[in-house]
Amino acid sequence: MDDNGTPALLYTGVFPETQCLAYGSADLRTWEKYTGNPVVAAPPTGLATTGFRDPCVWRETDGWYMLVGSGIKDVGGTALLYRSPDLRAWEYLHPLCIGDKAENGEMWECPDFFALGDKHVLLFSPYGAPRYLVGDYVDHRFIPEYSGTLDFGGYFYAPKSFLDNEGRRILWGWSWEGRSDAAQHAAAGRE
Repeated sequence: MDDNGTPALLYTGVFPETQCLAYGSADLRTWEKYTGNPVVAAPPTGLATTGFRDPCVWRETDGWYMLVGSGIKDVGGTALLYRSPDLRAWEYLHPLCIGDKAENGEMWECPDFFALGDKHVLLFSPYGAPRYLVGDYVDHRFIPEYSGTLDFGGYFYAPKSFLDNEGRRILWGWSWEGRSDAAQHAAAGRE
């Protein structure tokens, strides 16, 4: 993110899960943690959350917005929505939307939210194949119209995206080795 000319990023601190801020040098080679961390110390009170991690941040005309991957125990995964004027003081608004545990899991990791054409897309990973929801974003609420599985291969997880300089949406994610140790050694000629 560009915070008035200074590179910034939000990340999850652990034990307990908190949302933290760091500022980078102009060349992005060094980063310094914000001395006021954590910027969000805990999930909202009153929600029985199943996790609280993996911020997704964007800017709108009225300030910064952040989703934090979470879930509501025995209900379903969710992405919690926050707003800030300055990346440091965050106000909890509400869940962006809440999924059905049976359909989309109880915890949504690595949410990614963006406009695509005249719709919005929410990507998340529910401890399995990454999923997507497509719908409308109105008054800071997301109304999904349809959903699907992003990848059926079993070796792709935690997709994130960004817009490049040409306006293309670039998607990447974790990928792990699907072959057995023996198959990997055979491929490398080390049977």
